[in-house]
Amino acid sequence: MVTEPQEPRAPGFVWPTLICFGAIMLAGAFAGYNAAAAEAGDATLAPWIGPLIAAALGIGGLFLYFRRHAGWFRALSPRQRRYWTALGLSAVVGGIIGGWLVLDQPTGRSAADLFSSGVLSPGFAIGASLLWVAGLAVGMVLYHRAIDDHEERAWLWAGLAGWYAFVFPAPVWWVLHRAALAPPVSVMALFLLTMLVNAAVYLWFKFR
Repeated sequence: MVTEPQEPRAPGFVWPTLICFGAIMLAGAFAGYNAAAAEAGDATLAPWIGPLIAAALGIGGLFLYFRRHAGWFRALSPRQRRYWTALGLSAVVGGIIGGWLVLDQPTGRSAADLFSSGVLSPGFAIGASLLWVAGLAVGMVLYHRAIDDHEERAWLWAGLAGWYAFVFPAPVWWVLHRAALAPPVSVMALFLLTMLVNAAVYLWFKFR
């Protein structure tokens, strides 16, 4: 009896997510140790040691996980490889920025302050900006070289919907604020609105 070769198993999302959260929690544990040591008057570690160790362990864990699924990646076509590389790169850059943002905040700051009035350190602001621009530029080149006509159509409609989600409320909010009828215009609120609309329209056209 001939046994047909099994197709390589595709990697999942559960373990990579757990690895990333574990790395963030480890970095938070280092930050908590430093805060406790400072309050007790003991010597503290350099602030970059915790994030560096957590990032190294997180990247190592992801490498080992995806190494187990190397056969699946090698079986993909060149277009599919570019597609998954673009998505993976975007996820890594977003995870790094999100974890770094949390670690950059002082102890006791609430989530509302984190995304509204919280002051960011110059190091984080410069590093996150460079990561965002470089990661987005490289990821978008790989992504647009890999997508087919169906996904390109979904992406173009999503981009147009995101633009409308900005161009309608932005001037309205601005003039209402100038008349003291609304709070100051929040760039981040408009950005999040456009991203939500963009994602909803993209998912609708891609999976309907």
